[in-house]
Amino acid sequence: MRLPKIPNPASWLRYVVEHPRQIIFAILLITLVFAWKIPNLRFQTSIYDLAIEDLPETIQYHSFKNEFGCEEIILVVARAEHIFEPKTFEQVERLAKELSGIKEVKRVISLPGIKRAMDITDKWSISDFKRIISPIKLLQRNLISEDNKTTVLSLILEDVKEKDQVIDAVKKVIDNTNASLSLYQIGMPIVSKALGKFTGQDFFRLPPITFALIAIILFVFFRDLRGILIPAGSVLIALIWTFGLMAWTGTPLAMLTMIVPIFLIAVGTAYCMYIFPEYLESIKRSDSPKEASFRCFLQLGFPTTLAVITTVIGLCSLLVNKISAIREFAVFSCFGILCMLVIILTFLPAVMALLPFPKKKTGHEELKDGFLDRILSGIVNLNLHHQKTALTFIAIVALAGIIGISRVRVETNPVGFFKEDTSISRHFHDIYRDMAGSFPINVVVDSKEDDYFEKPGHLKKIAELQIFLDSLGGVDKTVSFVDYLKLVNYATSRHNEEFYALPEEPFEIRMLVNSYKTMLGNDMLQRFMNSDFSKLNILLRTHISSSVDILATQEKIEKHLRENFPDLFLSSDRIWRSDFSEQ
Repeated sequence: MRLPKIPNPASWLRYVVEHPRQIIFAILLITLVFAWKIPNLRFQTSIYDLAIEDLPETIQYHSFKNEFGCEEIILVVARAEHIFEPKTFEQVERLAKELSGIKEVKRVISLPGIKRAMDITDKWSISDFKRIISPIKLLQRNLISEDNKTTVLSLILEDVKEKDQVIDAVKKVIDNTNASLSLYQIGMPIVSKALGKFTGQDFFRLPPITFALIAIILFVFFRDLRGILIPAGSVLIALIWTFGLMAWTGTPLAMLTMIVPIFLIAVGTAYCMYIFPEYLESIKRSDSPKEASFRCFLQLGFPTTLAVITTVIGLCSLLVNKISAIREFAVFSCFGILCMLVIILTFLPAVMALLPFPKKKTGHEELKDGFLDRILSGIVNLNLHHQKTALTFIAIVALAGIIGISRVRVETNPVGFFKEDTSISRHFHDIYRDMAGSFPINVVVDSKEDDYFEKPGHLKKIAELQIFLDSLGGVDKTVSFVDYLKLVNYATSRHNEEFYALPEEPFEIRMLVNSYKTMLGNDMLQRFMNSDFSKLNILLRTHISSSVDILATQEKIEKHLRENFPDLFLSSDRIWRSDFSEQ
């Protein structure tokens, strides 16, 4: 049996330097094929891309949405001298009507909407409405500020993945609204879009800046135009191949894959820089550019290949990550690095085989006494003649690194990504000064018993739980079925303040539920209570944006529930589920 003949790297390299034009033409042809599709490359930048689909928490989150609807909200904040001034209130009403006409908005919760629900006769004046709702704690800091100068319109969104159209439609409505109202929108969808926008801007801005800085450094080191153009051209070809593959496969540019060009520019340029000193040395022993190119890459082919392989192995370790965006980054980074290897072993030797020798073959020697050479000589001298000092210094740095690792803080804070003077950061912090915050958290209580929450005693437990939740740092307001039931009881009892409370008998709850559906709509009931009254959703309006703070808040809630509801189970993430039986 004849074994297959293993190609000799030297023979392949000899072919490249002997036929440089054919190699360069083939590389450019491949580049053209990849570049053909790049105009179709699309952007998809969202923090929602970082979700892990197969986690129990994610499955639970989707289950929550199926039962209670999408929890995504956009808050439109309106400020004026006095919200209850008739003309201002009418403007807010028109604004609410226009916002409710947006296709992807499921419902708009606003003061005018509450007025329509409560004022069945449609005879109340604005001052009557203000007086009647003054005892209703549900509305305070939820829809109206204490000084009556700020109101919030809560837009409950349909469960759509792409929310940019909704945000743009809301912005259009705000821009067309009378200037007497100060308006802005805020919420997780707004933060996500802004983050994607800034990431996209960085994608077009940072690579040219990186290229320029590297070009300056290369010029300082090599003082030769080819020392700039060849590495830059090689990296550019690798980038075209990488983004071309993304376009051909229909993979959009996401928040993490946008890092790929900076990564390839840095690593690819470093690989190219290894080549030039060896090439300059090869010139001294060669009589022609082809021979110099052959000697150079014959010497560097194996170590360069080994360096690329180790880099690829390191990147491939990210493929086990459960976040798809990280896996995409790993795949296309690996592909880009492998492209760099192909270009280094084909395109670069072909180009160098065609280019004439530099005018000064002693250019490398002229740099010998340069600044960089003096630094390197000093480091070598320190390592050879002052080993104890060098090892002590290395040990101190290593110890400092170990201590630093123990203090690494793992955190995701989407608002913290923005500078304090950006509109996103300002609006996020502005709203919770007068109103409740714009980031929602949901606590879902599951009794596993039909009609459980038709019993007054069980609803009182929820009211007690809400008192605790309201006391947590970062939680500005809690809203549940209990709050709306008090509102309906108050509205159907001729607005007698003593009836802004939970009823005492189960039959009264059932009667109020019918009034609840009539006044507020069945969708508002389904948002906080499931169909068999066994499961209840508590909405927390917060200004908690840090994952560390969210986990700390979760821990406090779990501790409270363990102490007060021993049979209660609570899960993690922004959606908390809890199961408890009747005590």
